[in-house]
Amino acid sequence: MITFAMLLSVMAACAQDWELNGDAYEKKEVVEVEGASASVLYDRAMIALSEWTGSDGKSKMGIDYQNLETHTLIYKGTYHADFKNVFLGAGWNRSINFTLKVRCKDGRAQQTLSLGSLKAEYSENGVEREMSMREVVEVMEKTTNKKRLAFFADVMETANGIMASLADRLKGNGADNDDDF
Repeated sequence: MITFAMLLSVMAACAQDWELNGDAYEKKEVVEVEGASASVLYDRAMIALSEWTGSDGKSKMGIDYQNLETHTLIYKGTYHADFKNVFLGAGWNRSINFTLKVRCKDGRAQQTLSLGSLKAEYSENGVEREMSMREVVEVMEKTTNKKRLAFFADVMETANGIMASLADRLKGNGADNDDDF
């Protein structure tokens, strides 16, 4: 019972800033970086996003659109969410398709993370199943299944981590300094 209550509280905390936008589950955040120009923030975002890679060979991750004049980047990817074992090593490989848009202005950057869909592929025969995040959220709002709730909490924790990681890099943390080498 305690575990169930903890999972519900994690889901509620994660969902506060998230909202459905069409079939996607989306969060917008403005990162304030006093004194940083739009160009500097754009460069920091480019470097951070170019360093991200997929965790497996099936992941498509990379910068999909970039515009230096408007200081806008769009990064699309798929991250492996988990493997749901069904029987003797056979089960569903689950992944989330997402889009991360970054718009930079002097002193601030807006990042928008859209979780588009959950894709599941059965390891035994390659059968695929895909659900929009709208469908996933609707299921999560009605379920009491602890494993489903834990899975969704992990997905939201990862999504929030992606945004926190980029915000940290936009602020100049972890980035290489331009040091007149």
